[in-house]
Amino acid sequence: MSTAVFEVACSIPHRMQELNRITSLAHNLVDKDEDSYNTLCRACCVLLASHLEGFLKDLSKSLASDLYFNLQTFAKMPEAMKRSFCEKIAFYEGVPKEDVNQRVKQLIAFFSTHSVAIDFQAFSYKENNNKNPGPDVLETSFEKMGVPAVLHSIAGGRLENIFKNDANLSYILRRDIRRFRSTLYSFPYKPLPNTYAFNFKAAKTAKGKGGNSLWHAFIEEVMRRRHSIVHGDTMANDTDVIELDHDIEKMDVLMHSVLYSAAAYLVIST
Repeated sequence: MSTAVFEVACSIPHRMQELNRITSLAHNLVDKDEDSYNTLCRACCVLLASHLEGFLKDLSKSLASDLYFNLQTFAKMPEAMKRSFCEKIAFYEGVPKEDVNQRVKQLIAFFSTHSVAIDFQAFSYKENNNKNPGPDVLETSFEKMGVPAVLHSIAGGRLENIFKNDANLSYILRRDIRRFRSTLYSFPYKPLPNTYAFNFKAAKTAKGKGGNSLWHAFIEEVMRRRHSIVHGDTMANDTDVIELDHDIEKMDVLMHSVLYSAAAYLVIST
């Protein structure tokens, strides 16, 4: 039986296909119907952000599911994951922090004896503000699972070839990351080749300091466009189909990279 994370990896192409269908339609309308062309580009901007958010929710749930299924007990789960789960249960607006911390300790002790599966979606009170998955929100969500500064771990290496807009380099990179899905089929997940090694040392150093990598800038731009359209700040189309095609390729690599990095770190730390 395949892992839950493997299924998430296999879902990425379907997310990209929906985006590609929109840009394919837009290409056909560039010189024929400007209004429809702009509408399609605006729709693609929104769906880029939507698919990132949906992917992150699926990934966090699947990572926790795989770990619990294979470790078989709450007590063996990563400390950060145990604490984050218990904080979701213990937190209430207006309750002093020291009281929440005390309740978290009690819950961790209880669940370590009376095991329970970790489900981050089961208790939504603490995070009912539906923050958009910007770089900081993305990294914070993984830090709660014990994965530090995940965007820093994928920065500065071969994965950033996708930003060079070189068709040959992009093809090789995307071909490789698709092949690597097999490393997730069973638990423990297998490591990627050294040429695609993650910089976990830099990630630990960068934790909590924000970021200025190409990945941070890309996500910020995706969310800026989404925000301006969804909240009615503009009726204009401030991008074009060529840029969106490149952004879809970057999103493809981003999703795979974050997934592989988080999976690799959790295997190492458990």
